[in-house]
Amino acid sequence: MKKIMLYATTAIFLSGWGTDAVASEKPGSAEIFVENFDAKLSEFAQSLAKKRYAALVSNSGVQGSNAIAVTYQGFEQGSYRVYAAAKLPEAALQYQLSFAVRFCDNFDFVRGGKLHGLGPENPITGGNPITAEGWSARLMFGPEGTLRTYVYHQDMKGKFGDVKVAQTFRFTPGIYHKVQMLVRLNSEVHLADGKVVVSVDDVEVIHHDKLRFRAKDTPASLINKMLFITFHGGATPDWAPRTEDGSYKAECAYFDNFVVSKVI
Repeated sequence: MKKIMLYATTAIFLSGWGTDAVASEKPGSAEIFVENFDAKLSEFAQSLAKKRYAALVSNSGVQGSNAIAVTYQGFEQGSYRVYAAAKLPEAALQYQLSFAVRFCDNFDFVRGGKLHGLGPENPITGGNPITAEGWSARLMFGPEGTLRTYVYHQDMKGKFGDVKVAQTFRFTPGIYHKVQMLVRLNSEVHLADGKVVVSVDDVEVIHHDKLRFRAKDTPASLINKMLFITFHGGATPDWAPRTEDGSYKAECAYFDNFVVSKVI
């Protein structure tokens, strides 16, 4: 039995997030991918539900709907990765990703970890060398529930993605937060006019600009995928959730209402 099933499923919900929340994006947007785990599951959702540390659960989503529950099982490299990608029906220069997340009560954020994002046909992650068509724009949770971006782009400063921290927001375990990330790629390969804008509960908290995501203008370099990826890490023991005696422990979170939209 997955450890996630040991946690209570009662949640506190933000106002305005009903079971039809995926159909209530801002005027001027057009949804191109929706997964709320309540109807027929997409290939992405089916794949995700089969992961060792993920499960489709009822009565745990926004307003008591279905959700994906993730167990963050600690080990010597942080916590085990939960990853799935959704191929978007059309590639584009700009999309907005929206999802709901509820970290379980008393969630141990430790040093932080990865959250979801958008990427090209072949996203760059994990400190791998950047390519002309490769980049990624993801989010991270940080110590004590902070939120930050994690962006791989052509002009990034080091081996790993560039980070910006939200100065006015922290995740509150036990309640759902609505997270939105707008990604606009550079319009020409020589221009640094790309951006990432992050909002939580409809309040902007992070703004990146002057980004050059891609150095080659091809279909593969456009936004092609939604990336579901979450774990503690880093990749060393100091990122891992542990008990007071130092043993590795498990944490949990729930995810719901994934939407990728065109923003007009």
